[in-house]
Amino acid sequence: MHRRKFLHRASLGTAAALLAPLLGVGRARAAEAAPLWAELLEYARWSPSPHNVQPWKLQVVSATEARLYYDPARLLPHTDPTSRFTVAGLGMFIECLRLAALTRGLALSAQQAAEPRLSYSATGLQLFATLHLAPTTTPAALDRELIRQRKTSRLHYDNREIPLAVQHRLSAIAATYGHTLTFTNEPAMVSFILDLNRETLFTDLDDPAVRTELASWVRTSDQQAATQKDGLWSHCMGFPGRLMHNFFFHSERFRSAWKRRILGKVYTHSMHGTTTVAWLQGPFGTRPDWVQAGALLQQLWLEMTRHNLYLHPFGSVITNPAAYTKFSQRIGQAPATEPAWLLVRLGYSQEPPRSYRLTVNDILLHA
Repeated sequence: MHRRKFLHRASLGTAAALLAPLLGVGRARAAEAAPLWAELLEYARWSPSPHNVQPWKLQVVSATEARLYYDPARLLPHTDPTSRFTVAGLGMFIECLRLAALTRGLALSAQQAAEPRLSYSATGLQLFATLHLAPTTTPAALDRELIRQRKTSRLHYDNREIPLAVQHRLSAIAATYGHTLTFTNEPAMVSFILDLNRETLFTDLDDPAVRTELASWVRTSDQQAATQKDGLWSHCMGFPGRLMHNFFFHSERFRSAWKRRILGKVYTHSMHGTTTVAWLQGPFGTRPDWVQAGALLQQLWLEMTRHNLYLHPFGSVITNPAAYTKFSQRIGQAPATEPAWLLVRLGYSQEPPRSYRLTVNDILLHA
């Protein structure tokens, strides 16, 4: 008992000692506080975001305070018109910062700006939240190195089913946030989801506005991906770069039915070995809901990473109204009662490639 109290005090003392030299500093000392925030950013920069847009910027105020901004130039007005998924992505980013800070004996809290949605018309960086650090004795429940290991896998899966113990653990995490995580490995249901996702993806890309928006984030060569450090890299998407470039920038070449069938077969082949799909349902109507959902998704994804389990989101089914209605009817759920806001296939695969990320220096705002 006394030893435990001593350890907690020691941990608190270590965190306080870490912050003490910089407490109370103003702008003149912000540069001295930057290394601490840079350490946390070295983890958080690997956080996922819709289409890998990475809208975040961080301004260090002191060792205990920073301001998180979003860049309107990195928003998705056509594919995320309500900004709910981008906000969820910012929630995931904050959760990564929080988990990284816990390892240093620091608790991170976020005071969000009041705007209900992100601004698509703004021309400069916009404040999303003010972040604060304080010493804590709360232990880190997850190893922060999992943040660096987490990946999306669009590769073939190996047909292995997910152990029930892992499913129960993930469902329990969702429940602590007031959400429901449902798994199914019923072949007919899995096939239905895979087919619906494929059909919806191509339907969405027939919309010129959607296709043009996504084309601006497509990276079809290794050099382009390495230079931009963001977006949808063909290597990670599982498509040849030339094919992906032609599809987005010369869509008229793919209007014939037989070419669509070939593309559909290529995409379907990439889903080989999928035995399980899952979806999340819960509060997803307001900005606080979206931030909370992002924190939940980050927790789930890192727990999956701990079990060498990968996922691949099917965002089009959720955002396309017609597809969402079909999906809701199939699972027997009225969309308005407990909305499904995430649909994924998940399983085991070879280690997938990783998309590039902006560097810490790219994210930090410098005076």
